Amino acid sequence: MGKVLAEKLRNKYHIINIDIIENNIDKVAFHKCDLSNKFELLETIKKIKNSIDSLYAIINNAAKFTQKNISEQSIEEWENIISINLTAPYILSKEFAELLKKSKGHIINISSTRAIMSEEGTEAYSASKGGISSLTHSLAISLSPEIKVNSITPGWINVDKNYKPTKLDNEQHPTNRVGDAQDILDVVNFLLKNRGFITASNFVVDGGMTKKMIYV
Repeated sequence: MGKVLAEKLRNKYHIINIDIIENNIDKVAFHKCDLSNKFELLETIKKIKNSIDSLYAIINNAAKFTQKNISEQSIEEWENIISINLTAPYILSKEFAELLKKSKGHIINISSTRAIMSEEGTEAYSASKGGISSLTHSLAISLSPEIKVNSITPGWINVDKNYKPTKLDNEQHPTNRVGDAQDILDVVNFLLKNRGFITASNFVVDGGMTKKMIYV
């Protein structure tokens, strides 16, 4: 999803991508970084600060997901997921806050409907996304009034070009289709044009699934 956002936004904005997996996207600056390593992340932030004069927005999208029985989960896996999904967005927001204040800019955090509902074996991911939702309104208050901080909570967003949603996949959604990256991009574009009165808010983009009552 992050790749799609970068490709779609690059014609209007200068995009800087931070990731452990290198993505060669035309017109997108790339910094390879292990987001679970706070020292490496802080060094990367320092390099970026030295290369830019201003910053308009941060989109905290990078995340790691695992699903396994709780008896098979390790503490190290928990710590790794929390560090990538929650600690890294906190560090990025904190360290770039002064630049964002000058531009009266935006922080957009990508959460997940797993912050409010779960499948078995997703403790670390669900906890990290619940943390992102809470971090959003906390940052919004701490960084007000200059910086607008909001979150997007995606449901099933299909970014796998090799997977075609089935009829059942689509029909279980009140919208009669699985989501795609464009659905998230629409909200990102809306928030980037936000004049300042929308902050500390969360936008659920899930085709209505979290409001659908299901009886078996």
